[in-house]
Amino acid sequence: MQSIFIQIASYRDPELIPTIKDILQTAAHPERLTFGICHQYSHEDVWDDLSEFKNDPRFSVKEVPWNQSEGLCWARMHTQKMWKGEYWTLQLDSHHRMADNWDVELINMAVQTQSEKPILTSYAGSYDPETNTKHNVEPYRMVAKSFTEYGTIVFAPEGFIEWKDINKPFPARFVSGHYFFTKGIHCQEYNYDPHLYFQGDEISLAVRSYTLGYDLFHPHRTVVWHEYTRKNRVKHWDDFTESNKKQIKKTWLDSDAVSKSRLRQLLQMEDNGFDLKQYGLGTVRSLQDYEEYAGIDFKLKKLHPDTLQGVNPPLFNPQDQSWKHIVIQNYSGQVSWADNWQSITQLLGCTCKLQFIMIAIEDKEGRLLFREDLNAPEFLNGSIKSFNYSFGSASEPILAIVWPYTTEQQWVHRINLHLKDQN
Repeated sequence: MQSIFIQIASYRDPELIPTIKDILQTAAHPERLTFGICHQYSHEDVWDDLSEFKNDPRFSVKEVPWNQSEGLCWARMHTQKMWKGEYWTLQLDSHHRMADNWDVELINMAVQTQSEKPILTSYAGSYDPETNTKHNVEPYRMVAKSFTEYGTIVFAPEGFIEWKDINKPFPARFVSGHYFFTKGIHCQEYNYDPHLYFQGDEISLAVRSYTLGYDLFHPHRTVVWHEYTRKNRVKHWDDFTESNKKQIKKTWLDSDAVSKSRLRQLLQMEDNGFDLKQYGLGTVRSLQDYEEYAGIDFKLKKLHPDTLQGVNPPLFNPQDQSWKHIVIQNYSGQVSWADNWQSITQLLGCTCKLQFIMIAIEDKEGRLLFREDLNAPEFLNGSIKSFNYSFGSASEPILAIVWPYTTEQQWVHRINLHLKDQN
């Protein structure tokens, strides 16, 4: 089995050490793992001490006082530099849990793609650090929802009912910065732009990797879980404010403005006068190649209907440009299953529990327009029995489906709701 270089950029995170220990404990071959960690710390955080790994040759750590940090991509640039030729690399955040034998599983899935330069990536499953509970087995794909005003794309994780019938990774349009597994040489071929702050990292990572010749795939099995709520964690933008001006070089807003300007130039939406140098596009494929593959027009800020619905890429007919003239309307409303909650709990009985509640919205042709899997405790225990949705679509949403999924991997009590009756 080949070695795996694990990249972690951590900012004052109480989950860093539990994450490292879980990675080591669950790996089939922990002796073949190496770590590159950019440890952005504060002396106020007495728990944030990596001394127990100091003499472990598998670990390379860059220690950075919090006020000398320059943001997420700057930190990831430093973790890349710690690569020592390992065959594979896995980029994570500092708040994760892993499946048993995750290292073998990821390598096997990468081989299944039959790509010379595969990337396995997605938004990971979710876990609760307070209970160490992993919430979902069903894998996610990343689906585009809309363009932001400043030019990047809003993504959301979506599960899919047919995942058990899929026996290998499937094509992806986008990548997740917190779950990114590929050949180790990516650390050398892809130079993280330290001037990107936070927003825009993932679309930059997708576009630049694709133009470098990497192929994008979503894993068909869940082996990585991520903590999404950011509870009990100080974020970079919490510290880099005007109130701390005397201790820092610039605020996060200053960094963010430059970052978004560089991103728009990278995506050829604007010419803002930057010389991107090694932080620009690759030469194996073009930006237009990526746009045709993914169903995106960055200048027009348009997304193909297949892209919005999460249909597997590539587009069936990239020469058909008519989708760029389709009008996307914003739809919002509320779905409630309060009248059905008692029936759901009766079907569950005493022993079975909910894993998540799927909310799916379809148009009159049965096309999926929106999906959200609700796994927060308030939804699972019935404290909240409604959901407010908002999304863009070229066709009118007609039907909402509320469908609970149990910890025994069973769908129970599908509820069909006509939206005109709901809103």
